[in-house]
Amino acid sequence: MYRTSAVDEVIINSLTSASVLQTGDTEKIQCFSAALAIQRERTDFGRLDIPLNKYDIFSQPVVIPVCPPVKIKKTFNANPFIRVCKIDILGVSSSALLHIGSVCEMTLQSRVKHIRHFLKNPYPDIEEEES
Repeated sequence: MYRTSAVDEVIINSLTSASVLQTGDTEKIQCFSAALAIQRERTDFGRLDIPLNKYDIFSQPVVIPVCPPVKIKKTFNANPFIRVCKIDILGVSSSALLHIGSVCEMTLQSRVKHIRHFLKNPYPDIEEEES
């Protein structure tokens, strides 16, 4: 199953937030990213300490789908190489993966809570969420 990954060129402008660039075979990959994105109408340079556990999204269990039983498959790769000439990517972010090669198991998770602070509620018909 395993083959040699031959890569001529990879151009990535940005690789951030628990992301992975992997060339070659991998047994197991686990990525996790938790982010709190706060947008304010008025600039406030004060200190901001908000614990992530205050928001349910960061503590809810991950629902893993039940996959159907795997049928045994035998593969013969006549060419022992995975050949890549060029990859040009603007950005890989938030627990994402760029993988060239074989992988047995991977878990990728990204959780983001967006909060918007306005001086005046732009949606007066909708109740404000507790922040």
